[in-house]
Amino acid sequence: MDDPKINQKLEELLDLIEKNLYCFFCKTEPKNLYEPIKYLLEGKGKRIRPLLTLVSTGLLNGNIHKAIKPAIALEFLHNFTLVHDDIMDNSDLRRNRETIHKKWNISVGILSGDLLLAIAFQNIIADVGLEYCKEVLLTYTDSLIEVCEGQGFDLDFENRQDVSINEYFMMIEKKTAKLIENSMVIGGFIANGKLEDIRSLAAIGKSLGLAFQLQDDLLDLTAVNPKFGKVVGKDLVEGKKTFIMLKAKELFKKQDEIDLLNYFFINHGLKPEQVPAMIDYLDRNGIFDITKETINGYFATIKEHLNKFEDNLYKKLLNHLIQSLLNREF
Repeated sequence: MDDPKINQKLEELLDLIEKNLYCFFCKTEPKNLYEPIKYLLEGKGKRIRPLLTLVSTGLLNGNIHKAIKPAIALEFLHNFTLVHDDIMDNSDLRRNRETIHKKWNISVGILSGDLLLAIAFQNIIADVGLEYCKEVLLTYTDSLIEVCEGQGFDLDFENRQDVSINEYFMMIEKKTAKLIENSMVIGGFIANGKLEDIRSLAAIGKSLGLAFQLQDDLLDLTAVNPKFGKVVGKDLVEGKKTFIMLKAKELFKKQDEIDLLNYFFINHGLKPEQVPAMIDYLDRNGIFDITKETINGYFATIKEHLNKFEDNLYKKLLNHLIQSLLNREF
């Protein structure tokens, strides 16, 4: 049963995030720069990264109000990556709305993303004490470098048929998990946490990020009611080499399965009408169950490290957030 105190605190933090998101955009000109950013932010999102920063600060009994600008900066960094990813992937939809480069144009998309990144840098250490200012800035910059490297590997993998599962995990650790991990680490620094606490936060964030990406891969193929513009099997049509498809290379034995899998790799994706057969083959070979087991392994690691912290409302809230992500449907 949900705890009313946890739900209330979660609503308070989300409200704090939403109110502060727009405080950075007092300017309205040029319209072709600021309107796309406001449009993007109005599309909402889970606000996972800023939430994790605030909750991590509170977990270590820090002042969450000192963490709000860094938390918002991390959300801007995340949205910067989304805008540029959409351009590189030529995506039409983001959160069930037109992407910026489709609604405006590619130049506006690039410039809007650049401005988000600049404003993020402007605010990442705005309220951060001198004693941990350097650590926060270095951690933030590390996130940016890792995300860019992860995207670089992802682009490289598009033209390779020999991507290994280890390479895939290396890529998603950089592209997805590192920003989630560092969102928690930055919260720990702001709370002036001990080194062992920072390390536990990093371990939780990394495991959460990896589990989150694997879950995205799984939901793309199994979600009953896809939301936010997602279509079942979209990754298969786009030829994305996910953990699921790389595991299929190991486990498919029947010729019809192998033929369809080879088609996927050689042609950089399937035709929409081939998607149901591939989903059936993946399910038949237990690959969805293997993926779920791998996700559960990461959540076991999260629980192990979370148990190291003293009980408080923010620990309960963090556990609630983690369980919500584990049980999400989109």
